[in-house]
Amino acid sequence: MMRPALAAIGLTTVLAPGLAQAEGFSSGYVTGFVSETECMDTARSSMNARFHAFGMDPDTGEATFSVFGFDVPPGNTMVAIICSEDQGRVTASVTGYSLPEDGNRLQTVEDFIDMLEGNPVGSGGPSGGGGNK
Repeated sequence: MMRPALAAIGLTTVLAPGLAQAEGFSSGYVTGFVSETECMDTARSSMNARFHAFGMDPDTGEATFSVFGFDVPPGNTMVAIICSEDQGRVTASVTGYSLPEDGNRLQTVEDFIDMLEGNPVGSGGPSGGGGNK
């Protein structure tokens, strides 16, 4: 596992909002949550659902307003979902990190965006990933 990479994930989320890619990272966001609590509940349930969909026990961690997944299937993507509030607007930022892009990282982030928006996984959501909940 690559848990030290999570410190870099938090920085990337701040520096690269919206659906974006940098070396080893893919990011997106979802807005429209009523509260940070709702955002965290949705993030936690989405993370657990992702692992269960692949028949795996969740390998996750949690901080005050963040949920982390280690080796998220189907690839080996580290995923951080960070809930934040600014001027009454609650946003979930999703960042995936993996060393090589094996075709799974960006898709994994897009799948989390769909789940956070309440859309079926793979639907692309009404905003194409990275928009309003």
